[in-house]
Amino acid sequence: MLSFSEVPPRAGNSKSGYSFNSEIQTRLKTFANYLHEQGNAPGTIRQKSNYAGHFLTWLQTQYLSPEQTRYNDLLHFIDYCKLEADSTRHINTRLRSIRHYYDYLKTQNPHITNPASGLHLKGTRSTIISGITDFAHLETLYHDFPAHDKRTQRNRAMLGLLVYQALTTEELHRLEPGHLKLKEGKIHIPGNRRRNSRTLELKPFQILELHEYLTETRPTILKEIEEPRPARKPDTIHKTKIENQLFISINGSENIKNSLLHMFKDICRINPALTSAKSIRQSTITHWLKTHNLRQVQYMAGHKYVSSTERYQVNNLESLQNKLEKCHPLNKQP
Repeated sequence: MLSFSEVPPRAGNSKSGYSFNSEIQTRLKTFANYLHEQGNAPGTIRQKSNYAGHFLTWLQTQYLSPEQTRYNDLLHFIDYCKLEADSTRHINTRLRSIRHYYDYLKTQNPHITNPASGLHLKGTRSTIISGITDFAHLETLYHDFPAHDKRTQRNRAMLGLLVYQALTTEELHRLEPGHLKLKEGKIHIPGNRRRNSRTLELKPFQILELHEYLTETRPTILKEIEEPRPARKPDTIHKTKIENQLFISINGSENIKNSLLHMFKDICRINPALTSAKSIRQSTITHWLKTHNLRQVQYMAGHKYVSSTERYQVNNLESLQNKLEKCHPLNKQP
């Protein structure tokens, strides 16, 4: 359990600090414990608690309880935030905290209505995705990537999941052998507080490659980890932990960060434009939007909010605009 004293009800704020009465502090204490159990970091718990407390304080001025609050009440709260000169982005951050507070209340009362569900102010400036690589180049990269020993065979299997399922490096690290459903031709990617879980189709050639990795390459790596070798090894090898990881380091480290670093050095020799897993993921998601609808891509990418997926539509619009300009009669070469 998290003591609310670890998450003080005051936070640095250029306008004013947060101070709540005893009733609201009691509510926030159990909310903070819920956030802690959900895996939120202390700083995140502090921010969400402060924003939820700010909302609860406003409800008291309106003689409303959280259970009585409805959508129209939230609109009045938004107007109140605007009077305080809060930016649209800041108000949306407050609304997310309110949604999480109602998620917590639903654990106590499943029938309670979440008035902030789906409520998001438009008009925030989003970062435009740049440096997109054509998906055909990603496929060429995958097929040209060498796989001549256990290290490169493992890396090729990871690269396939980056290219065709748009996984993040964090998700690669958290994958377990049981997440592969090779008989069904699928992979399950577990979610966390930043991304939703999803189950995605594997390409036929990925099924064969992952089966070989799972039955031959990975057991060989596990077997050789404890054998004496001149390579650098961690001081302590936590065999139980690495046995639960799908992708493991050759030297027995629990973290595959260095493995990915060396993999991208090999990738850059083939395609210098691809310097990170993020650039591959962004290119794949942009490609998906050409053949799938927005909600499908939101699920496939594991985005919690559709606004995260909408940012990638800009790239497709720019690509379409370029094609239209090339086809325009005035731009055609005589």
